[in-house]
Amino acid sequence: MSDQHRDPTLATDHPDPADGDYRGAHARVEDPAATEQAAPATHGRLDADPTVSVRDAAGKEDVLRGDPGQFGGNPVGPAAPTVVETGATEGDVAITGKTALIVKRLLRNKGAVIGLVMLAIAILFALLGNLPNKWSYTDQDFMNIGSGPSSEHWFGTDVGGVDLYSLIVRGTGKSLMIASVVGVVAPIIAAIYGTAIAFWGGWREKAGMWLLDMLILMPYFLLIAVFMGQFGGNAFILALLLTAFGWMGMARVIRATTQSLREREYVQAARYMGVSDLGIIRKHIIPNIGSYLILQIVLGTFGAIIYETALSFLGVGVRAPDVSLGMLIGQSANQLSGYPWLFWIPTIALQWITVSLALIGDGMRDALDPNSKSGGTA
Repeated sequence: MSDQHRDPTLATDHPDPADGDYRGAHARVEDPAATEQAAPATHGRLDADPTVSVRDAAGKEDVLRGDPGQFGGNPVGPAAPTVVETGATEGDVAITGKTALIVKRLLRNKGAVIGLVMLAIAILFALLGNLPNKWSYTDQDFMNIGSGPSSEHWFGTDVGGVDLYSLIVRGTGKSLMIASVVGVVAPIIAAIYGTAIAFWGGWREKAGMWLLDMLILMPYFLLIAVFMGQFGGNAFILALLLTAFGWMGMARVIRATTQSLREREYVQAARYMGVSDLGIIRKHIIPNIGSYLILQIVLGTFGAIIYETALSFLGVGVRAPDVSLGMLIGQSANQLSGYPWLFWIPTIALQWITVSLALIGDGMRDALDPNSKSGGTA
């Protein structure tokens, strides 16, 4: 572009890429003449991919790729160039994805890191903890009935002669299994149900809310007690029951959030473009409540362990021959004075898991909150 056709107001603040003056605050084009000669060659071509090599004052070289029109060739209109960085210097601004940003903020939280380490130790203990032990949770040692911790039985034995260490390993695994199933599946069900009834609206939303209110009013404690009695106190059945009765509260919150999201411009635009309802829910609604779902997975896992412990303590949760930490605590509660290790060791194991999940939950809450200073700056 010649000087006589250039707007004088753009001479300094808005340099023309066709004149070889495409730069930021401290950037220059290596070969302006080559760029000016190459620009007309792309005129009228939509498939061309011109590039401009840009080098700043520090010697960093970038390659600018974009629409042919942005360099003066295509009259259709300019498009934002994509900067492909080949180096990094001081003062550069790095663009970080949302997931990477959340992970960085989480790992900067010391409490969350401690919680992650504690949870990893608990998982490894549940998976591999009994390998060095010669006793299984089904074996009985009639020569050491109700004995305290020793070299033969590291955590002692119960009143039936069963090694307590192996019971703790088994119970930790079962409690973690119940917590993970409830913590992951319940938020997913709540997200699908809550977004669906709120997005469709009308009579379907009213019917869905009526059904949701009826489910919330059900006496789930009695139903769990009845079903667990029928299925013999199986830990997986308890996980399914806690999941079936644990998603309704989250669904109400998600429904209220979706009511505001369904009126957003990008949702209306997707409707006009012919995107299906399920496609809009999957691509535009659920991703926008992802932060809430992540937090609920952590907090739901924590709550599931507490529920399992309470139900097993009352005798309506996991039962023998299956094992859970709550069941061990419940069985030893009336033997605290005579066999204190039977109560305190599973209690400490349970406390270890709950503290780790609480620390992770606090860290996730701070990482997902853009106003929180706990995770530092991005």
